Amino acid sequence: MPPRTRVYVGSYGVGPGLADRIGEAGYRYAPMFHLKPSWYWEQRRVPAADERKLNPAFAGPLPALPELLRMPSARRVRWGVELGARFRDEIRAAERAGATVPSWQLDEIQAEAAGSLGRQYRELTRGAVRGAFYGRPRLDDRQRQGLVFWAHTAFTLPSLRITPELSAFWRILNRACLGLVGEEYPAFEGDPGAAARAEGAGQRALQRGGPVRQALARKYVAGMTPGYHLAGGLGGNVHGWPVAQVNAWREAYVRARAAAHVAGFTEFDWRFGNNRATVMRDVLRTLARHV
Repeated sequence: MPPRTRVYVGSYGVGPGLADRIGEAGYRYAPMFHLKPSWYWEQRRVPAADERKLNPAFAGPLPALPELLRMPSARRVRWGVELGARFRDEIRAAERAGATVPSWQLDEIQAEAAGSLGRQYRELTRGAVRGAFYGRPRLDDRQRQGLVFWAHTAFTLPSLRITPELSAFWRILNRACLGLVGEEYPAFEGDPGAAARAEGAGQRALQRGGPVRQALARKYVAGMTPGYHLAGGLGGNVHGWPVAQVNAWREAYVRARAAAHVAGFTEFDWRFGNNRATVMRDVLRTLARHV
């Protein structure tokens, strides 16, 4: 990467050893968390001395998702805050053990946030983003921005009429985000310039919004995948092209997205066919030419 390029690397969950290796390589560690029910939903996990400083009402399991969606807004947001704070609990534990964890990643603003239960999903997401950003001030956590992923199927959100709830949603995103990662996972086919314009719909929708959404547009990061893991929704090399053709298509796509003034690029899903060293080099060389 060019000098002074900020590169964040992370996988799901926090690994102190991984943090050290990433730091030694000159990159910044940013572990990834997701909103779906998981280990973090089961209980709060902090040392006893820390637990005594916290509200015991939120120490146990998060309510099941259907129950969360039926709750009053304030209670739903509060449980979201607790979930995000649990992400920071694991980061804090790693840092107390000597790791350096400059940031975090959140997967994701879901399609449901733009659906019939959109308000409920946005409130839960808003709380989790707030919790990840602020952590637990009672445990001396400081504000820490992260990278928030945004599902392509929720790109219609900026076009919704602003309400107090939506205003609160956009404000905390802008406050907490280093970058808002739009999930652009196109199939490698047709005109890459046309594909780049279609996939950039979320960025343009933010640009047409008010001041806070415009600020988020300036933080918009184009999220892509290397293209060799053909899982549902990830697009990629769906026609089995040779490597040279894949690289040429990707190059043109990235060039077009760079011309649209994105804040950066993200590559997601370095697994299966995407994890070959030759694929990694091809992808990163392309990104290095356009950051």
